[in-house]
Amino acid sequence: MYHLTIELLLDKGLFQKDPLYYAYEQPQYISSNDFKDGFFGRGRTLSATEIISISFSLKKSILAKTLSIAFSQVAESKEVRSFLTKSEKTADRQIKSLAKILQADNLPVPKSLETEVTISTDSPFSDKLLMYHMGFLFQVAQTYHGAGLATAMRTDLVTTYESTILQNLVVTKNWFNVMVKNKWLEQPPLAPNRTEIAKQK
Repeated sequence: MYHLTIELLLDKGLFQKDPLYYAYEQPQYISSNDFKDGFFGRGRTLSATEIISISFSLKKSILAKTLSIAFSQVAESKEVRSFLTKSEKTADRQIKSLAKILQADNLPVPKSLETEVTISTDSPFSDKLLMYHMGFLFQVAQTYHGAGLATAMRTDLVTTYESTILQNLVVTKNWFNVMVKNKWLEQPPLAPNRTEIAKQK
């Protein structure tokens, strides 16, 4: 399915490749503490691993923003629409902060998808399913941002990822509250509570 999706995107000219980088002919070694400085010192351009991480995080945020806009047009509940409006603003802030880093090194930024959203207000899904999609997106995005944080070796990247992760935690907390209030979130199986079981004897 993945390969079919990529082939379809390539056929339609919609597949976005990550920024290219050029490998050195010989291995290079870090020789200064300036390598990790993003705010002070001489600084440096992004490394290959940092470019890939930022690109993945950007694509995820672009998708989150686009779906937030699309779903807010069709959601039935005022509460869900309010959540989607806030999630769209959060995703937009993240796009701007990550794009700024790529643009500083003259690297291309993945294109936005807002123009793909129609003006329809007829919902193809229930509010419950819309919320499931958004919750999944923001929670999975945390793995992208976490991986980016783990591979970042520039101080400005570290602070950007930390801010992004905290913003996503606020979104997922609000998502959780809406899901619980509407009884849309199924509880996963829990480990046995041995203390309570012992009391029943």
